[in-house]
Amino acid sequence: MYRKFYFALLCLLIAGAASLQAQGVFFSETFTGSLPGTWTNTVVLGNNQPSSRWVYSTTGPQGGFAIDPIESTTAATGFMLFDSDLNCNHPAGQDAWLITPAINASDKDEVFLQFQTFYQSFNDRPQVRVGTNLSAISTWATYEVFPGIGANDFGGIIDGNEALNPQLISIDISEFAANQANVYVAFQFLSTSETANGGNLTGCGYAWMIDDVVLTDENPRPDNDMRVNAFFAVAPNAITPVSQVEPIGFIADIANVGNANQASATLYMTITDGQDVVAFRDSVTYGAIASDSTAENVFFPNEFLPPAVNEVYTGVYSLVFPNEDEVPQNNEQSFIFAVSDTLFAKEVRATRGVAPAASNSYTYGNVFYVGDAGGQFARYIGFGATNAEDVIGEVVSVFLYKWEGDTNDDFVANIEEMELQGFNSYEFTGDEGNELIWVSANEDSGIELEDDTYYIPVVQYQDINETAFFLQASEDFNYAAMNFYTDSLERPRYGAALNVGNSDQDLSLIGFGLDIVPVVRLSIGPDITVGTEEPVLSAEAVKLFPNPVSTEAVLGFQLDAIAERAVVKVYNNAAQLVMTRELTNVQNDQLRLNVKDMPAGNYLVRVETSLGVRTLKMTVQH
Repeated sequence: MYRKFYFALLCLLIAGAASLQAQGVFFSETFTGSLPGTWTNTVVLGNNQPSSRWVYSTTGPQGGFAIDPIESTTAATGFMLFDSDLNCNHPAGQDAWLITPAINASDKDEVFLQFQTFYQSFNDRPQVRVGTNLSAISTWATYEVFPGIGANDFGGIIDGNEALNPQLISIDISEFAANQANVYVAFQFLSTSETANGGNLTGCGYAWMIDDVVLTDENPRPDNDMRVNAFFAVAPNAITPVSQVEPIGFIADIANVGNANQASATLYMTITDGQDVVAFRDSVTYGAIASDSTAENVFFPNEFLPPAVNEVYTGVYSLVFPNEDEVPQNNEQSFIFAVSDTLFAKEVRATRGVAPAASNSYTYGNVFYVGDAGGQFARYIGFGATNAEDVIGEVVSVFLYKWEGDTNDDFVANIEEMELQGFNSYEFTGDEGNELIWVSANEDSGIELEDDTYYIPVVQYQDINETAFFLQASEDFNYAAMNFYTDSLERPRYGAALNVGNSDQDLSLIGFGLDIVPVVRLSIGPDITVGTEEPVLSAEAVKLFPNPVSTEAVLGFQLDAIAERAVVKVYNNAAQLVMTRELTNVQNDQLRLNVKDMPAGNYLVRVETSLGVRTLKMTVQH
């Protein structure tokens, strides 16, 4: 089970982009033209490159996964940036401090820090530190700016998954700053093994930008401000076949981020179809919600079962409470989902490419649940690349696993829990562009689906030429709350599955974070012949015997003509190539496969000839 925890707030987060308030301001900085010489720029941990510290910028991040520049009030005249992936320091990490000059707050009984920011997370932790001794910064008070944020999340989200840029942050630092004659405030970017939040490496994140920093002795936030947090359940799939529709349940965290306590609040879930007709509506009513508190883990009483017809739906969480909300733009979260003829998908579009930084070799796919198979077969697997022109001649393998579920509760699809069902491959020509690539899950027919079973189609890339392959992916859907909801009801549903390095074939269900999924789709349907770009050899053309086998298996060829070349590849259940044999001038021949030293288990035998291909299953028993 994966749960994005929202820790008790030490700071007050205002998820709005309101202009800075002038009243009560006794310190301000807009970074016009440069970083003032009175500020201190300290690197505690880094790679000694110029970019390992905070830098002044007017253009924004330049790293390999650069996010947009901040759109702060004075962004045109400059802002401060820590560009994490421009100076990756994995695995040691990064620890960079941007420190104000000494500020006199000796006559202030209250001190509030306010600044504009834009940030995306990946195993790092932005913090505000407050202290009075520049020689002992490690002892300074700590305020975590984005508590509970997960890998790939933005600091602020509006309108579903749209990143809030800029985000206005206010933090009450009175406890450590009020009545101090010389107080310092630091912006600390920290990425070490202790800051891991779902990504696959540390010391190499995205970026953190700040601008328009002020200190004020007047509380800048409104009295009445409640919001729907980014932790909200979406449908188990973005697209579900009509034969596999199931009830969809709902949960969303709400937070009181205003000064005033609220006596009550009601959260609504409304689902409309493609014609804006309300198909479902339900609500949850809360009691008193104190300032700076979050109401979480409250399930809606009813679920929505979509009709088994093609349709596109929009779900909207909307929050209302008796007082007028002074920041109404954060009172809703929305998502879409669809029912289709035959398609399983976790997304509706690609928003980016993705590849692990730790290794060019990886396996990435999605988890789909089949309830009532009803004679359906897995037929095609679709995926896309964002850099096909860079991987011309490279080959990806496409596998389909049957998975019995997370039997040991480790949030990993262990290879012992899976059975390899199908295999195919695809060689890039460079002409693919951004179009989806479809390959058959099996050469000559579909793979029969079973009831109450998970299926995991994956794309596997094995780096041979030191070339990175970027698989299409989407950040439009966050499956964390959906997983929490379904797991709580003992019918868990999942998002993506990832293996980095391909040293084994266990698949982490955290992936790159539950808010990012690959564009790897599964098409199901009746058992009819599927299309393939390669001719398929008949069952009579290649036979395997005995099967099961203990010591030696024989491949018997009865081809209609002489094949100039035949390649036999044997894959184990972990989709690892364990044997390769090559023959020439094959027609009525036999090939013996020595399996006595191979572990007992299930294998796929792939026969590739100039006349066609065929994949056979082989079981080794000792």
